[in-house]
Amino acid sequence: MSHIEYLPGLEVGDKIPVEEKLPRPETYLPVLKQALSKQAGRLNGEYGEFVNVLGQIKISGPETDTDRQAVYMREAEWAQAEEKTLGAWLAAREKNPANITEIALDLLFDKILGDQFVVVRASNYDDYENGADQLIIDKETGAVVCGIDDVIDNLGAQSDKLKDKKIGRKMAAGGAQIKYGATIQNGKLIRASLSNLPIFYFSLDNKALNSLLAGLSAGTAGPGPAEQAVFDQLISSLAEQAHNFSQDRRLDGRLQANLLKFQPSLDKMLAKTATPARKQVA
Repeated sequence: MSHIEYLPGLEVGDKIPVEEKLPRPETYLPVLKQALSKQAGRLNGEYGEFVNVLGQIKISGPETDTDRQAVYMREAEWAQAEEKTLGAWLAAREKNPANITEIALDLLFDKILGDQFVVVRASNYDDYENGADQLIIDKETGAVVCGIDDVIDNLGAQSDKLKDKKIGRKMAAGGAQIKYGATIQNGKLIRASLSNLPIFYFSLDNKALNSLLAGLSAGTAGPGPAEQAVFDQLISSLAEQAHNFSQDRRLDGRLQANLLKFQPSLDKMLAKTATPARKQVA
């Protein structure tokens, strides 16, 4: 009789555990786009025609045509490299988990922070040229921070080290530069090019992303448990990154000043977590 070997910890008759199959992120895309459109309508109603239906800051100004052409050329180049038409490439990009995560985090931050912050997605120009995904603008102080969605990873500590190095290089170079940005002045949101912005990464694994997408799709007015858990995780990471950067005296002086200006904003964000805790930037 042949010897039958069972999985460690299993006895004869036990059921073999099956890994839960999660829905594909693109499954949630229609409801996410609907929520984005609603958010954009609210922001534009309050501040003027500021964002498009995807929640991205509109490219506007004297160099609009030049910069839109730059966006087109970059996208056409990437499409050609993948041997796709531009339309097919754009459709695939929309369904990409990284894009869906960017949308989900924009909606999450707006849902929880929207009373105190303006949360918008960067323009395609600043996404492509300056590596920015999101801007979070303090309604009271005008302080702005930039977010990068470094997402869909399952490499644990090794991945965290890679992200730290990536963001560290950007901060060492002076922080984020945003051509089509915004800030608050005298209670009004105004367009402005921004420089030396603190930049942070927001990272999720597949399971956390799926929990977030399911929570957002529920359409509740306030954050559900899954949404709150993801928010707490992200803000805790942001606070840790800010604290670590504040210790680096080699950073550009203007970037250091913006990090210090961000402290009151960070406190407001931490106050929105389920277990508020304070972590000083300086």
